[in-house]
Amino acid sequence: MKITYKRDLSHSYMVASGRGKAEAYEEKMLAKNEIAVFLPYHTTELDGEVQYWYDITGKRSLRDYLTQEKVTKEHLRAVLEALGNACRQLEEYLIAQERVLFSVDGIFVEHSGESCEVSLCYCPLKERDMRREFQSVTEHLIAEVDHADEELRKICYDLYEESLREEFSITVAAERLQEVRPEPVVVTEVEERCIQIRQQAYEEEEAEVWEPEEEEELTLWERLLERVTDWKDQLLGGVVSKRKELFPLPKEEEDFVFDAAAMCEPKTQMLSEIVQPKVTRLVYEGKSKSPDIVLEQETITIGSKPGDNTIVLAFPGVSRYHARIRKVDDEFCIEDLNSTNGTYCNGQLLSYHEPHVLQRMDQILFADVAYRAV
Repeated sequence: MKITYKRDLSHSYMVASGRGKAEAYEEKMLAKNEIAVFLPYHTTELDGEVQYWYDITGKRSLRDYLTQEKVTKEHLRAVLEALGNACRQLEEYLIAQERVLFSVDGIFVEHSGESCEVSLCYCPLKERDMRREFQSVTEHLIAEVDHADEELRKICYDLYEESLREEFSITVAAERLQEVRPEPVVVTEVEERCIQIRQQAYEEEEAEVWEPEEEEELTLWERLLERVTDWKDQLLGGVVSKRKELFPLPKEEEDFVFDAAAMCEPKTQMLSEIVQPKVTRLVYEGKSKSPDIVLEQETITIGSKPGDNTIVLAFPGVSRYHARIRKVDDEFCIEDLNSTNGTYCNGQLLSYHEPHVLQRMDQILFADVAYRAV
């Protein structure tokens, strides 16, 4: 199975290509019922392969969600609960989990406040292993989450172990992890008093000031000897520097060698060998106040949501997570993050996750916000 991305002026699509078709009863079920958890799609056939075109306009994949958000255990539990609810909805319509694309690029997350919803892709292509797909999700979670959070790390590893079971089910895995919640820590009055005493002792230790040992006082003769030594060093140093200034040493002359070949034959240089200057920033070309984008970091995110983006563009047409610039092999590449109004390079609309290497004088549009690469 191969996944690509396409885009036109009004829609963004994820295209899954491969061999295989939906079962007859599933086709009828999907045709008669609008299952809310599934993304809208249409199919085409090309060279013996079936292409499933999913409308992902304005959606955010699980991969981007984990990269852009600082995922907490509450976020992860909300996503797992939403996945469990989605799978139960599929069971009501007799849709097997093996017919759904469970990968970091096939699960789309909409998380706002306490509300979390997921959108899934119906994908009956044959070259797939649903359990292996979900194992890759758990491996991605383990790599992305903050390992300093012990509880969050434990949830990820428990989820990975669940995915290794022979009779693996996302519904069952989500229910088991929802049941495992940490018990609140109860501190008694005696324990609290002990903590206060230890804290007080620690603060008293920190408050102690180190005092240096007193140096032995020099005699009058020793102080006079030190002063005479300093004057001697200063006097001799000044005389030497003045002598070098008035009577400089002659420079050694190098023997002149005449190279007739170098004088007569000019050096040739291929145009391909000329190193082009690298792009170092994107300069804002609009009339309102907006920051230039200095390319100094490995990854730079651009969007309208403060706190989650490196560069915040407070314009109506810019999406919350609009685009990303990454350094790849000493070059900077820009890619669209499935923004609503698109990212353009020299008038060409970029597809979702389609990297473009920035060149000097490229014009970049984040919706209608113009920048120039210099």
